[in-house]
Amino acid sequence: MNVLDHTKAHQHFFEEMTRIPHGSFHEKAYSDYLVAFAKDRDLKWVQDDMHNVIIYAPAAKGYEDHETLILQAHMDMVCEKDKDVDFDFGHDALNLYIEDGWLKAKGTTLGADDGCGVAYMLAILDGEYPHPPLECVFTVQEEVGLCGALGLDGSKIHGKRLINLDGGGEISTCTTSAGGANVIAERTLERQPVKHPVYCLRVGGLSGGHSGEKIHEEKGNANKLAARILTAVTKVSTITLASVEGGMKDNAIPREASATFSCELSLSALQEIVNKVEQGIKKELEFSDSGIEISLSESSAETVMSPCDTLAYLNFMTLLPHGVHHRSMSIEGLTTASMNAAVVTCDQDMVMINCSVRGALESYIDTIAEEIELLADTFGFKHHRDARYPAWSYDANSPMREILQRVFKTMYDQELELIAVHGGLECGVFKAMNADMDIVTMGPISESVHTPEERLELISFDRTFKLLCAYLKEL
Repeated sequence: MNVLDHTKAHQHFFEEMTRIPHGSFHEKAYSDYLVAFAKDRDLKWVQDDMHNVIIYAPAAKGYEDHETLILQAHMDMVCEKDKDVDFDFGHDALNLYIEDGWLKAKGTTLGADDGCGVAYMLAILDGEYPHPPLECVFTVQEEVGLCGALGLDGSKIHGKRLINLDGGGEISTCTTSAGGANVIAERTLERQPVKHPVYCLRVGGLSGGHSGEKIHEEKGNANKLAARILTAVTKVSTITLASVEGGMKDNAIPREASATFSCELSLSALQEIVNKVEQGIKKELEFSDSGIEISLSESSAETVMSPCDTLAYLNFMTLLPHGVHHRSMSIEGLTTASMNAAVVTCDQDMVMINCSVRGALESYIDTIAEEIELLADTFGFKHHRDARYPAWSYDANSPMREILQRVFKTMYDQELELIAVHGGLECGVFKAMNADMDIVTMGPISESVHTPEERLELISFDRTFKLLCAYLKEL
């Protein structure tokens, strides 16, 4: 049974996409769907080993002598779900529903980021719209460091004009975005038998969100808060960690974290310490993340880390710099450098911390990364950098932007907003491929991306497609 209006091509292709698993690193099935789409319409296509796909479409009648245009979106989605939801992103179709004009998925992320852009491209390719020659680029692994775009063969792309369909919010277009990198810190663990009662600390109920868009909003970081509570316990009694985990994606502020640990204190004594710290945390987050929930319960474990490993982890996580590092002095409200203590995983042999660094300048990224690496060295963690991607700098001379502003003004009778964002966009990668690339961004209104509360405004989804069609007509 369809939820969306399949008489509208972009809604049809969006719902089709939600039925095919396409989380980061698991895009092959959808990539193959795109290839089949191109074959069925006798369109030229290229699929690389990463499963990026480029579909080439000839110009519409009357546009044969127009300059080639690139349309671009990423096919992967962030896979986040509520803890109590039984859902397998590798096999299950998203459970869509509409509420007050907004499209949502029950208990999971929706994938409007960037399923909307993909749906727009397929609708254009499937229809009869005025447009210049098109190179439609569908990338993979955007949500884990723009890896697909970075792995593209630039010789397959010939256009010098690009519409990135992964940003804007209908009434705005991005003009610049941050670069970034991940710093991965790992420590090999020594295990020992459990000698004292075992407990489980859980931190949840936080709102999380995209670490590029929400990092300045003082959201609680579940990984940092769990370490803070456990560090308070160490001031009273020695503890040894059995396991720690928190966060799911490097570009999402962690909403949940848990730690299983052994301690000689009773449950009631521990609860008293936790309650005291919780009181302070809730006061701090009263206006930014008031839904926080902290629980302590009895648990079990066969082994625990050594006291040395436990202290190293807690000290490292406590001192790890999280949040905004720099703000713009020329653009009000713009974060220009930040760090997200994003993901913690642990097995019998190793604990790993994934730190996501963003910066408008390469020097910002390097400086923060070096701070993290110095801390890692101090506390006995090995480290390496991963998923480096470039920033997209502002271009004062952009004919593409001028045309979009004119079309938008005609349709909406208001000025198009020009915004700078702290999130990473693939625009920077394409600009690095060709310094002469003229780039704009477009996209409908959506909210709470990268969280199970993600939602897409359907009226905006429709209006933005009309705007895109009107814009293509002028190119």
